[in-house]
Amino acid sequence: MKRFFFLILIVTGIVTFAAAQTVDNGFKQEGVASWYGKEFEGKPTASGEIFNPDLYTAAHPNLPFGTILMVTNKQNMRQVTVRVNDRGPFVASRIIDVSRAAAEVLGMINTGTAPVIVEQMRNAVALGPVVPAPVPAPVTTPITPDPATVPVTPAPTPVAPVPTPTPVTPAPVPEAPSPAPVAPAPAVAANEAGSTTASPEAISPANPAPEVAAAETKTPVSPQLEIINVPADEPLEQIYIPAPATAPVAVPTATSTAVPAATILGGIPPRESLKSYRLQVGAFIVPENAIDVFDKLKNAGLSPRYEKNGDYYRVVLAGLKAEEIPAIAQTLGDTGFKEAIIREEN
Repeated sequence: MKRFFFLILIVTGIVTFAAAQTVDNGFKQEGVASWYGKEFEGKPTASGEIFNPDLYTAAHPNLPFGTILMVTNKQNMRQVTVRVNDRGPFVASRIIDVSRAAAEVLGMINTGTAPVIVEQMRNAVALGPVVPAPVPAPVTTPITPDPATVPVTPAPTPVAPVPTPTPVTPAPVPEAPSPAPVAPAPAVAANEAGSTTASPEAISPANPAPEVAAAETKTPVSPQLEIINVPADEPLEQIYIPAPATAPVAVPTATSTAVPAATILGGIPPRESLKSYRLQVGAFIVPENAIDVFDKLKNAGLSPRYEKNGDYYRVVLAGLKAEEIPAIAQTLGDTGFKEAIIREEN
């Protein structure tokens, strides 16, 4: 009986918590949500509060600061409550910009955006994931079976053990005589083609074969990203996502062909040109994809730059001379990039 009353008390508390976070039907929006994170960490928001991507906050175009909203992902029905402390997003068709912590709850980190429902809360007591109240398990009374209806299993009939046969020891087989030792063949002199055959002493415990050096493993380089804001009206030429390098690298043989250099879209300028150029290797919506390309270029010995252009993150090689571009194109091809866009710098 005590357990029953304790269960009733827990259910009452959960219902009270859910009632404290009821939705205000006076405000409701449907549209596309996006998220922002590390690149704005430590910077002041429109409300003056310092942005922390690990808190459950959001940017809204016009709702008052401090407004509590429930955001529901229409694709997976995940929900999170956030507090408005910033202004945005400033992109058509988007209605809210949530922090990285809220985006993880909604399951939209990899996609970058998601269709959502935004509703204002009243009497909200907590921010973060909205967990549905658990359904209590029904209390059942155990049923004692009637002894008269329980079938009686008869005792098993004992079985006489099977006698173990006596093992038979086979007669010993005489050993075959050991073969006479054979003297090692002498070393063979060089043949007509010029090759030689080594004697048995050529490779022995005293003269071990040289070990093959283990392949050098490259340690991933954490990118020291230099974020450069580019005007939003600047045209974006390319969105390129390289294929992951998961296949093993084949050892080149005498008959293998060299990896082709990356195609330079726009053409390679003449070597005598005195202008400065830059190559755009990729442009991405998800920042993690740009970081992966940045690391690959850094490990290849290049000096990439990370740029922000509106909603996109670009990885470029800037300040290049015309005479350097053919070698850089070959390095890009060896790293797995098939093309890059060239532009003159002012």
